[in-house]
Amino acid sequence: MYKSLTIMNGVLLAVMVFYNGMLSTITGPYISTLIFHALGLILILVISAVKRNKLPNMRKVSLLFFLPGILSVVTILLNNLCIPKIGISLTTGLSLYGQLVLSSLIEHYGLFGMPVNRFKREKILGFSVISLGIIVMIAI
Repeated sequence: MYKSLTIMNGVLLAVMVFYNGMLSTITGPYISTLIFHALGLILILVISAVKRNKLPNMRKVSLLFFLPGILSVVTILLNNLCIPKIGISLTTGLSLYGQLVLSSLIEHYGLFGMPVNRFKREKILGFSVISLGIIVMIAI
């Protein structure tokens, strides 16, 4: 089930990145990033109200756990800057490649408290195919 949800998440991500990139060609990358996050805030407030979620004691939350919010804004902004210049396919491909490389390093070394999952030779074939695909996308 979770693999199917992950595929659906990837599809939704591609649609989101496309429309937000197109919005950035009209409003500019900074305003489109603001619109994107303002609408997201409104949606999650509505969902939280419907589900009657209560705010936890925020004093117990480490400031480090707010970093993903900042990274989300930076990620969307970078997409908005890149999509009009290099297209959605190359932007998404390069983004996923960077994510794959860093994720593999995090697993290999057990960073951030993740369990160690050493890089195996079998993964080299997968990385090679993906790297070749990225090279072809850049060259064309």
